[in-house]
Formats: sequence, C-alpha cells, structure tokens
Amino acid sequence: MKCVLVIAGSDPMGGAGVQADIKTITALGAHAATVISSLTAQNSKGVKGIHLVPSSFIKEQAKAVMEDIAPDAVKVGMLGSREAVIAVAELLIQYDIQPVVLDPVLEASAGGYLLEKGALEVLKTRLLPLTQVVTPNIPEAEALAGIEIKSQKDMMEAAKRIAKVGASVVITGGHLGEITADLVYDRGKFLWAEGQRLNLPNTHGTGCVFSSALTTYMAKGKSVFVSTKMAHDFTRYAIINSYALGNRPGPVNPMRREKI
Repeated sequence: MKCVLVIAGSDPMGGAGVQADIKTITALGAHAATVISSLTAQNSKGVKGIHLVPSSFIKEQAKAVMEDIAPDAVKVGMLGSREAVIAVAELLIQYDIQPVVLDPVLEASAGGYLLEKGALEVLKTRLLPLTQVVTPNIPEAEALAGIEIKSQKDMMEAAKRIAKVGASVVITGGHLGEITADLVYDRGKFLWAEGQRLNLPNTHGTGCVFSSALTTYMAKGKSVFVSTKMAHDFTRYAIINSYALGNRPGPVNPMRREKI
C-alpha cells in the first residue's frame, strides 16, 4: 500500500486540515501518516484561535514517522508560522522525500488568517523551491505571484511567475466565475481541467481534498497532468456528496464516491 505523509494543521470540525487529508487518502486506497503543524479552534463561523506547534516538535513527529516508514509522497498544507515553514523545508532536505505537493494555505474558507505575517516570503524562498507541485487557489496564487487574477489569461501569467522556482503549478479556479478551471503548468506546458461550477453550499475542505487526492495519485506514479485531472474529478464528487454541518457551509465528502 502506498503511503502519503501529510504535514498540516488540525480542524476540530473535521471538514478540512489533516482530517480531510486522512479521509481523502484513505478513500483512494493509500495510507495516511501525519505530522501536525498547528491546532486550530475553528468552526463554520470562522477561526477562533490557533496554537502553533513548536518547530522542534514538528521535527520530532517527522523523525518518528521516517524512522519506521518510507512515504511515497508528501503533502504540505497549513503551517501557520515562519518557524514551521523553515522546519519543514529542513525536513524535506534531510529526508529527501519526493514528490512533494504544497498546498499554500493562507486563509480559512470561513474567514481568518492561517499563516502569520512574514511567513509568506519565507515560504516562497525556502519551501517552494523544494516542492514538485504547488496547488494554490486564486487568492493564494495572487499572493505567490504578486499579481491580480481576473481571467484565465491572468491565471496563466501567475503560473509562469510561480513556476520560476522550478515547481509545477496547479491553480484551482473554483474562486473564478461559473466555470471551474484548474490550470496545470508543467515543464512549460499548459493544461486545463474544466467543468461547470457546482452551485452547492457545502464546500468546506475543498482545497485540502483536492491537494491530498493529487498527492495520492502522484504517490501511485501518475503524472502531474493525469493526477490533476483525476483529483479534479474526485473533488467534484466530494462536493456533489457534501452535507450540511453547523450553521454555515458544511464539508465536502471524500468518503462517498457514488454520484447522487
């Protein structure tokens, strides 16, 4: 069985973060190992608080995992702090695990920053060059590329800018208009994975599910292009099978694959 190591934050509501990652990886027939970077106090109304795990304990968790198993891929999600970004970059160099998929989580969908000020630049200079694929949504791509994205042409320009460090770029277009258009920029070539936007209210955890699915497919040896298309389709099913939970948008459901 393939193993995916997830380095990310915890969501007590179970809709995003490592909880969504574990469900997704398990649903795709792989094993999920985890390193917790941060603990959030959040619900459907927003983020109430964040407890940042010390970088030394992030490394201790990773060491415990790596002493016992050899992951086939790594998915990096919410890190929270500058120190965590540096710690993870050092871990990736130390253990030389590939492929690495970075989901550059900056904000929660329900509102609230999930990466402290000053950490973004360190992420761009220290962590991004060590990844094989980065999967920003539109707002995250704007932050990484330093440009405003209003069209698919803008997405392509942003992808080129982000890819200058060497990583393949997958920009998820769920935040752009009525057409969902995930853009892949890999080794100088573009590919679009398009579909009609699903106007469903329960979308919490969409980005986590997508990036974890992509990582799992890559762990199984599939290319960036193929992994993106399969992750796009998997995430659509998760949205279709989403459910209400709490007072605001509930989570997507990666555990149920049949279409309603």
